[in-house]
Amino acid sequence: MKKVIAAVAIIGVVSSSAYAELFTFDLLNKNGVSWDGASSGVYTNAGSVLTLEAAMFAYLNGSYSPGSQLNSTASEFGINAADSGDATSLFDTVNGQESLWVSFNRAVTIKSVTVSSFTAGNVETGAYQVAGGSLVNFTANGTYSVDAALDQGSYFKIGALNTGGGNGWSLNSFTVEAVPEPATIVMLGFGALAAGIIRRASLA
Repeated sequence: MKKVIAAVAIIGVVSSSAYAELFTFDLLNKNGVSWDGASSGVYTNAGSVLTLEAAMFAYLNGSYSPGSQLNSTASEFGINAADSGDATSLFDTVNGQESLWVSFNRAVTIKSVTVSSFTAGNVETGAYQVAGGSLVNFTANGTYSVDAALDQGSYFKIGALNTGGGNGWSLNSFTVEAVPEPATIVMLGFGALAAGIIRRASLA
């Protein structure tokens, strides 16, 4: 019995990394989904072991903006601010600093963000922040590594600091990593252990 317990403990430790899953939340071409055109909504992403939910909120000048909209098109995603005149599918500062706040239904690690549509020759500045961490700026198209832990209930924030004379920029996607809770890992460990015992018995 002690050997079985020890084996499950070892499997649990190994499985915590083996069962880690990457989830990419692609924000482009999502016209018609429940959160597109709303000020908030839940983006559900099903993996092989876990289902991850990202609760997304449109913010303006650091406050939740019920009159603003999450706006996805075939090639861009941004915030359509409550007032007129802004780029409706980009992050800009025409009517205030637009940002997206995201929380998840379990602890995750924010791995990366991918942005595009920066205007050549202008110094448009976006920034992201994980929970209460430092603001990290970006000024060009590309995929930016984040690799920062985010507790359940805390927020990952990304938005426009200034448009620098440009039209704004698009948040194409963000990627996070999640690990099953210990109870799930133990159950997976028992399953693997049982499969091993059955296999050994069949070979005996």
